[in-house]
Amino acid sequence: MEHHNDNLKNALAKLPSFQPSDFIWKEIERNLNEAPLQNVLKSLPTREPEDFVWENIENKINGANKRNNVWWYAAAMILTIGFTGYLFNASKADSDISYSQEVVDTRLQTRTEPVTDQEYAKLVSYCEAETVVCNDKNFKRLKQEYETLRSATQQLQKAMGNYNTEPELTRQFTMVEQEKAEVLNEMAKMI
Repeated sequence: MEHHNDNLKNALAKLPSFQPSDFIWKEIERNLNEAPLQNVLKSLPTREPEDFVWENIENKINGANKRNNVWWYAAAMILTIGFTGYLFNASKADSDISYSQEVVDTRLQTRTEPVTDQEYAKLVSYCEAETVVCNDKNFKRLKQEYETLRSATQQLQKAMGNYNTEPELTRQFTMVEQEKAEVLNEMAKMI
């Protein structure tokens, strides 16, 4: 076994490659067909083998062919069975039906109109009757803050969609609703 096999491979890879010209091959062919070589080949003795030699050769060839045929047949059968098994399993895998069922957590779902918005609508309608409080700059500031929070609530509801599955959005929605309730309480105290 070669101890420095990698070194040998690297050295062989670095050797320059050489492709002889066409005329060299033609010269070799011409030298093989020259008269002196052809004359020597004709003077070689010839011998005809006995008939049993040809029969032995023929029997060995036929026996080898029969053995090879058996191996080819066995290999073909194994491949056919393997391919059929693969197709059977592939078609079986496609026919499997699976389904899943998910339960909607109602705590993660939001109402279409939050309670704070209903209370805000009542407060605004009361404010229209009592114009003195509505003209106060603190009340207007709280009203503007509430409208901003309501817009944020609507955007969160759109992001959550019909089937909210993200607890983080629910947490944000709850925080905004709490802020809206605090602002609503401040507005109610002013009236």
